[in-house]
Parts: sequence; C-alpha cells; structure tokens
Amino acid sequence: MNIHNRVKEIIEELNLSNNSFAAKIGVTSTTIDSIISGRLQPDGSRKRTKPGYDVLKTIIEIFDINPYYLFDMSQQMFRNKELENIDISALTNDLNVIKQRLEKLEKGTIENEVSLKQPK
Repeated sequence: MNIHNRVKEIIEELNLSNNSFAAKIGVTSTTIDSIISGRLQPDGSRKRTKPGYDVLKTIIEIFDINPYYLFDMSQQMFRNKELENIDISALTNDLNVIKQRLEKLEKGTIENEVSLKQPK
C-alpha cells in the first residue's frame, strides 16, 4: 500500500471528509484531493502529489498517527501512548534487580547441592 492510500484510510477511519481533514491540518482541500486522487494532467491522466514533510508531521501530531503506519511499516494506525510513556530506565533497573536476585538464588541452590553431596 502507498502513502496516498494510507492518508485516505486515516480520513475514513476518522470519519472526516477531505475538506474537514484538510481544515484540521491547515491545508486546502485541493491539497488533500491531489494527494489521494491526483491532479488531472493535460493528457487526461491523474498524477498524485506526494505529501510533504510538514503535512505528514501535522497529520502525525494532530491525530496521533503511528508514523510507521504512514510508510507501510506497521498495520497499527494510531500511536500507543501507553507504550510511549514507559520509563525504560526504570524497567532496566527492575530487570537488573531481578537478575541479581536470580543469581543469588542460583548460587544458594548450588551451595546447598554441594553441601548435601559432601560427607560430613
């Protein structure tokens, strides 16, 4: 799927018209129409306009769109705010504590096994 279709899907998912979508992101409806349907060329064909950086950035920010979705690298249309707000350093700390406890448990178990096998 291409970026033109992705923009169209976003508009449909938000239940907006091209006009209302364009107004929300600060462009003309002609701009959105040319991205989705293309501009009529002298030979009768239609050439789609590729959305620029500013248009894409605005779509992502205003509607919380997953940037990977726009570039056909994900099927998830909207960003997951819960995942974005996870403090990775806190998770890393927790994992280190768990690792240390597991190492202590393993050492304790190994020491117990050794003491059981040694004659008294």
